[in-house]
Parts: sequence; C-alpha cells; structure tokens
Amino acid sequence: MTSGQPVRHAEAYRCGRLYAAIAALQRLAQNEHHKLGRPENVAKAAARPEPILRDPLREVGHYLVQARIRGQRAAADPVFRSIPDFLPSAKDVPSRLDGDERLEFHRGLEDQAALIAKEHPPKK
Repeated sequence: MTSGQPVRHAEAYRCGRLYAAIAALQRLAQNEHHKLGRPENVAKAAARPEPILRDPLREVGHYLVQARIRGQRAAADPVFRSIPDFLPSAKDVPSRLDGDERLEFHRGLEDQAALIAKEHPPKK
C-alpha cells in the first residue's frame, strides 16, 4: 500500500457521504424520483464522482429553498449544513475512483444515508 492510498480512500469515503447528503437534499426538494436517487447514477458516481456531482453541487442552495417551500425545513437545513464537512480536502471532487476507492465511496454513501434516515425519517 502506498502512502497515498489511505488519503485517497478517505477522500472516496468523504465523496460518498457528500453524494448521500446532496441526494437527500435533492429528494427533499423534488420527490422520490430525483436524479441522484437513480441506481445508475449512483454507480456512475462511484466510478466518476465529479461529472455526476458537478451540477447538483452547484444547485444545493436551490434544493434547500425548494425543500423549505415543500415543508421540509426540519430535515433540509441540517443536511444542507453538513455538506461543507464532506467537501474534499483537495481542490476538487475526484474525477475518478478505482477499485477499493469505489467500495469506500459506497461505504460513505451508505453510512451517511443511514444517518440522515435515522435523524430525519421520510414523512409518510
């Protein structure tokens, strides 16, 4: 294992958490059929996060406003505030993840999605 691998794995995990947070905010703003919730987009993001997250990351403010309009303030506000914690320490979101990094992305996504679901269960 090279000295760079643990850092890249940590970045991949953080990127998965970022994806989960933005996806949750997008779902709160739109509905259950939001773009980041589609399995094919999750798979694409695990391999190439930057192209998939580029536009949604720019739209987080819009998602917050839309979620509030839909009466989702209690869930949307803390999810929105968590996003800076998951931004990569590097300059940009990684453009490519390989092998074990993809597993770390999925682990981060699952961990964050579970935390959001626990703290803010979907309204029925």
